Amino acid sequence: MLKLSGKVAIVTGASSGVGAGVAKVLAAHGASVVLCARRQEKLDQIRQEIESQKPEGQVLTVVCDVADEAQIRHVVDETIAHFHTVHILINCAQGAMLYRPIEDIDTDYALLAYKTGPLASLKFMQLCFPYMKENHWGRIINTASAAGYDGSGGFGAYGMAKEAIRAITRTAANEWGQYGITSNVFLPIIATENFRTTQPAALKALEERSPLHRIGTTEEDCGPIIAFLASEDSGYFNGQSFMLDGGLHMHS
Repeated sequence: MLKLSGKVAIVTGASSGVGAGVAKVLAAHGASVVLCARRQEKLDQIRQEIESQKPEGQVLTVVCDVADEAQIRHVVDETIAHFHTVHILINCAQGAMLYRPIEDIDTDYALLAYKTGPLASLKFMQLCFPYMKENHWGRIINTASAAGYDGSGGFGAYGMAKEAIRAITRTAANEWGQYGITSNVFLPIIATENFRTTQPAALKALEERSPLHRIGTTEEDCGPIIAFLASEDSGYFNGQSFMLDGGLHMHS
């Protein structure tokens, strides 16, 4: 069984969706997890769900709006104060996800997409880097999107921000691999609980297109793959983009 015992992982966007699901799986494999997101009550709920399973590691929650660099720094400072190091960084947080055609994207909205996406991911990476370098071991796993890969209509700001995340991930893989730090990115097409509830027609359409005739879930399908990328066993994967989509993009 995959083990992450003794590892410390920061997970952004951990109050719901992919971030919450990934955090639960990392904890189930023995990692101590630092959950950060904007809503304390939601973080407390995820922490309680994790702790109810009697995990081997500890759970720390830190409120953070990733659009604010000072709050990002606070997350890393709290992590180091509590655990003295960090081994794994999972960047899932992202703002500016509303439908907006290209002609309606203004500068403020585009900047929000960048501040909460690639710039926030970059700042977390920079702040975690010294500790990973000292350990000569680290796993950076960022989140991109098929919206950027496909050029999905109506999500131009979100898509271009996600493609920027792929670019900085590859650069980190190139520069930091020498220190035992791998950097990869995943592009999930996952049916979160909210998506299943609010967009049943869209879910059905995706299921019909999927070679598997289903769309994956955060804990059963996405989480285990991210846990593998966060583990010792993934050390030869670096600078890669992993499309977690059940085969929807196999011919792309």
